Amino acid sequence: MKTKKITAAIAAAAITIGTAANAASFPDVKSGDWYYDTVTAMTNKGLFAGIEENGTVYFKPENTMTHAEFIAVVDRILGLDTSAKGDKWWYGVYKAAVDANLITSGEISETDMDSDITRQEMAMIAVRAIEKRGETLSKQYADNVQASIPDNQKIDNRYRDFVLTAYENGILCGVDNLGTFDPNGTLTRAAAAAVLNRIIEPTARESRDFSQPPDPLHNYNPITIYEGQPRENRLAREGDIFVKADGTQVVLKTDPVTGVLGYGQGVAPDVGIMDEVGQGIHITRSSLTANGTLTTGKYGPNSVGKNVSDSQYWVNPLTGEGHWDSEWAVISDYTLPKEQGTEEGEISPDNNYIWDGMGWVTLACDNGRIVFEYYNK
Repeated sequence: MKTKKITAAIAAAAITIGTAANAASFPDVKSGDWYYDTVTAMTNKGLFAGIEENGTVYFKPENTMTHAEFIAVVDRILGLDTSAKGDKWWYGVYKAAVDANLITSGEISETDMDSDITRQEMAMIAVRAIEKRGETLSKQYADNVQASIPDNQKIDNRYRDFVLTAYENGILCGVDNLGTFDPNGTLTRAAAAAVLNRIIEPTARESRDFSQPPDPLHNYNPITIYEGQPRENRLAREGDIFVKADGTQVVLKTDPVTGVLGYGQGVAPDVGIMDEVGQGIHITRSSLTANGTLTTGKYGPNSVGKNVSDSQYWVNPLTGEGHWDSEWAVISDYTLPKEQGTEEGEISPDNNYIWDGMGWVTLACDNGRIVFEYYNK
C-alpha cells in the first residue's frame, strides 16, 4: 500500500475545490499513458483534481485513494451538498453521502474515511451512484459473472451483488487476464479515475458478454470432487469440496506458508484429471509413477502458477496427499528437514520424506517410493 505524502489541508483543496488543470498540465501524466484520456475527461469536467506539492500540481496516478477522496468525487458527480462543516475536511462529504443513502455509517464509518477504499467498496458506491443518476443496470447474469471470477469466494457477502453488477456492466473488471477481482485490493488514482468516469460515461465501460455460462475450465464456482473419480472440468481450486471414499468432506484451502493448495489436508484432489492425448488416460493413484504425466496443455497453471502440461502428479503413500511435481518442489523448499537422518529408511516427522542414506527424498516422488518400498518389503 502506497503512503500518501499529502496533508489534510492539501487533500481538502485537491478534492473538494479542484485545480484548474487538465491532464496535459500534470507533469506526471503523459500523452502515451493509458489513463491520459480518462484523466483528461475527469479534470475537464471538474470532477478530479490534482495534488499540489511545492507549487507544482501533480496528478499522482500511482497513489491509492482513501474513502474520503473517492466519495468526494462521487458526491460531486451526484451534485450533493457537501457544505456542512466539521473537524475534518471531508465531514461535509461524509454527511452528504450518508444523507443521500450512498453509504451507511455501518458500511463506512467516519473512522474509515482516511483509510484506503477497497475495490469491493468502490463497486458498491459506483453501482448506487449510477442508479441514483436514474440509470438501470443489467443484473441478468449474476451466476455466469460469479462463475467467471477466480476469487469470487473472497468477496464479502455484503458487497457480492454490487460486485457482480459492476462486473456485468463493465464498471469494474479484473486485475489480470483471468478476471481476478481482488476484492480487498485498492485502486490507484489512475484506475479509480477510470471507474469514476464509467459512472458518468456508459460508453467508457468495459464490454463483456456474460449471456452464456463460462467454459467449465474457467468456472470458478466451487465444485465437488469425489476421490478417484475421473473428470475433465478443471484443476482443483480453493473452496472446492473433496469427498473421500469414506464420505469425509474436506474444503480445499491454500496453505498460507507455502501457497500450495491442499498442503497438509491429506487429499489428492487432481487424481482423476483426464488427459486428451493418446488413449485419454486419466491420472490415477495406480498409474502415477508409470504414466502420471499430463501432456495436454488444456488445464493451465496449478496453485504455484506452473503449467501442468508435461508435469507429473505424485501422491504420498503415507499421507494420501497429492500435488503436482512443481508444487512438491515448493513444499520441499519450506519443509525439507534440516537435520540429517540417523538411519536408512527413516521417515521424517511430517511423513513427507524418507532418508535414503545420503539425503532426504520426497516420499511422493518415484525415488522416494522406491526407497520406501525397499525398507517396507
